[in-house]
Amino acid sequence: MKRKKKIILGIGIFFIGILFWQFGFFNRFNYLTAKIDGWRDSARIVSTEPPMHACGVPCIGLKEKYGFHEHYTSCVQTGSTMRGIKAYNAEIEKYLNSRNGNDWRAKYQVEINLLIENNWLE
Repeated sequence: MKRKKKIILGIGIFFIGILFWQFGFFNRFNYLTAKIDGWRDSARIVSTEPPMHACGVPCIGLKEKYGFHEHYTSCVQTGSTMRGIKAYNAEIEKYLNSRNGNDWRAKYQVEINLLIENNWLE
């Protein structure tokens, strides 16, 4: 290959790498991993905030009923990681809407509130 073609190819690969990095493709949570987790039925909802209340076995069972787990990351994340997490959560939301119906969030919230009111969380 001629030197000019190598330079152009190298610059192209460099810019594609930057583009992938900006959209979070080099992080654990991104659009592609959301699709893979949807196919595997191992969806996670990623949150960067600490949990509101301790969630024990009944809460975990409720989440499994609706087909997801929660994953908490630290609140200090880079911009590309946050974009990847947002893309991941958007795809997982689409997956859960198709699995549970569009009103699954309201049903889930009613059931979690029932667990909290009856003090069934561990």
